[in-house]
Amino acid sequence: AMAMDAELGGSPMDRLSTPMDTQPPAISHVQSRVKLVEPRAHRLPWHVMWTITLVTAVGMAILNFVTIWSMRKLVGWKFHLMQLMTDMGGVTVGTITLVGCACCTATMCTCLIFKVAPDAGSSGAPENKGWLNGSSPNPHGGSTLKHLAVRGLATILGNASGYPVGREGPTVTMGSNFAFIVTDFLAARHVRQWVDIDNLGSGCTPALMVDEERMAHAKRVACAVGGACGMAMIFDAPMGGILYMFEEVTAICWPLELTFRAFVGTIVCALLSRALLNGVGTDIKAFVIYEWSPQRHAWDWWDVPYFVLLSAVMGTFSALHTKICLQVGVLRQQAMKALEMFNPTNKMVEAVMYAALCALTSSLVAQMGRCEPLRTGASVEFVRYNCGEGEYNPVASLLLTTSEAAVNLLFSRKNAGSIHPINALLAFCAYTCLNIGLTGVPVPSGNFTGTMLIGGLVGRMTGAVAESLNFAGPAVSGVYAMVGSAAMLCGFKRMSMAVVVFVATAANDFNLVPPLMLSVVVSLILSKFFLSRGYDEEQLIRRKVAFLEPEPPHKMDRLLALDLYDKLPPEARLMEEAWAADVDKALRTDVTDFPVLKRGGVCVGFTTRERLEAALQACAQRGQQEAQQGGFLGGETPGGGLIGAGRSEGAQQSDEGVFERLISDSIVSSFGAIPAGAKLPVGRLVDPVPYTILEEMPAPRLYALFAKAGVSTACVVSETGKFQGMISRQGLIQHSRRLED
Repeated sequence: AMAMDAELGGSPMDRLSTPMDTQPPAISHVQSRVKLVEPRAHRLPWHVMWTITLVTAVGMAILNFVTIWSMRKLVGWKFHLMQLMTDMGGVTVGTITLVGCACCTATMCTCLIFKVAPDAGSSGAPENKGWLNGSSPNPHGGSTLKHLAVRGLATILGNASGYPVGREGPTVTMGSNFAFIVTDFLAARHVRQWVDIDNLGSGCTPALMVDEERMAHAKRVACAVGGACGMAMIFDAPMGGILYMFEEVTAICWPLELTFRAFVGTIVCALLSRALLNGVGTDIKAFVIYEWSPQRHAWDWWDVPYFVLLSAVMGTFSALHTKICLQVGVLRQQAMKALEMFNPTNKMVEAVMYAALCALTSSLVAQMGRCEPLRTGASVEFVRYNCGEGEYNPVASLLLTTSEAAVNLLFSRKNAGSIHPINALLAFCAYTCLNIGLTGVPVPSGNFTGTMLIGGLVGRMTGAVAESLNFAGPAVSGVYAMVGSAAMLCGFKRMSMAVVVFVATAANDFNLVPPLMLSVVVSLILSKFFLSRGYDEEQLIRRKVAFLEPEPPHKMDRLLALDLYDKLPPEARLMEEAWAADVDKALRTDVTDFPVLKRGGVCVGFTTRERLEAALQACAQRGQQEAQQGGFLGGETPGGGLIGAGRSEGAQQSDEGVFERLISDSIVSSFGAIPAGAKLPVGRLVDPVPYTILEEMPAPRLYALFAKAGVSTACVVSETGKFQGMISRQGLIQHSRRLED
């Protein structure tokens, strides 16, 4: 190995960062064994990672522009048509028009999802969280260009259908998906290396290996940047996007380099998104939650007791809201399972019918609102619906519009008294019921804006009551709506800093940070008291997404390492020099990391499924080439004879006869025929410094290695150093889930 490294010139790390072709290189560029770097490092050239960062930011700005522009056009067209038909034929005709438009866009949305990419029929947020935290080896559900396109179009159509949702969850997933594709395209050539798998040294059999750990780390860094860009665009808050991803990824899995990359990516994305919208004659503030009403004193001490009471109510209600949502999801899953014979038609019909229900309910409840005269300089966000010219319907202004527009209306500090508490109560009951009932419907949906709207409605009612009692301070009902939104959102999402930054940025008033932080503290304490896990954490478990919690479950305190072994089939244990037939048997199991042993039962390291497949494929290709040339593949037969000596001089056997004999003495693998006596130097493909754990080690001590040190696989040994078993991250997650259940 040292001689080959000297022949190649340069350090192994320099060669790891050199672009590689997929065609076999010259022998001087083939390594003697796999070269690995430290855990949680990508070691990519600086220009490659910065290119990925900037391309991700620019791409997300363009995607955001297309998404919000298309969404605004579709939604505007739908409500304009509804208003036109209402003026021409009355409320009944307007309601039928609204329901018809909702059914049309919902049908297109569901057909696109189920016919092209069924995995894109959700926000993808829980799966994305598991991937970003390093618990999943690959993104659950796929991160292909097809998933990106389908989720983007379905998000536009779903919001246009009138579902009580936002676009935050799908947008974050789309950002990670886009970054995943960009990284895969730009970085793949830099994490490849050619390794010689010839066993006897009589020739060179190069196999193309990919350092999966380096590639995964680079993708996670880029995906976090993509997700931060997505959230930054929705609220026009770059710092909020960074904090959101920081809380989503957790500090344990947040590399130092990611902070500055996310900082650069979000500001580039925000500036470019603003420039694109300005280029078509509009402004970013027309598409985000934003309220401009500067006040010198937005609140006083007299408002604090009301803020605390409101936060306590919303913290308790957020736990109840989460429980009901999860129960609705279970009931819907059971109903769909009973109708499984009609799958996916049953799910498509249900999604379309629910869109019709949302449109019908919103229209009927809006008719219960009393028309009010428009005030001078009133906001354009008010909806007229069934009222005459110069009037507006306050309930329709909250229900027959986008969730962002409704939140803007609630946050406004210029329209005090424009929304009576009774009207806010009607909108609250209708929207909350529809929001809860949406759980499990196969459309890309985000609950960020929806929960903000629910909290804002309660806050608006509380503010109006406080004003009527003449006990409140200078805070108007719009400030109470912001406090209620922050309390509801943090209780549902279990986030703190990001929520405060988003709401304060939307209010354009950082004087509100103290009451917002107070509301978050009170709400989170009560929400966690009544419900230990939030909605996203519950979804991780119910969807069986791989996710390793930062702390071990309490029931693991009494266990030892020997209680946490993975179920390892005997054929998954490989020797340093293994028969090709044994490697093929190992690959037929569902194991992803294989322990490699030497004589005496000592583990020398772990190798991955991808490396073994690459080696076996190279072996099969070498055998086919030599068979066609009339030779044999170098190796040793089980009986001790050598394969690869070639034909003896004077042999008269035809090439066809040689080929037939080779085939008869071969094993059939998924990569083709391999000579039965071929051996593979598996020891060259391992990570030679495995983490070792004594079998008597307490489980909480080894748990920290996986949860905080980023270990993916460790071998368990006896006191004499003999291999006893292995513990993988996936296996530890399964043990933790069983203990929690």
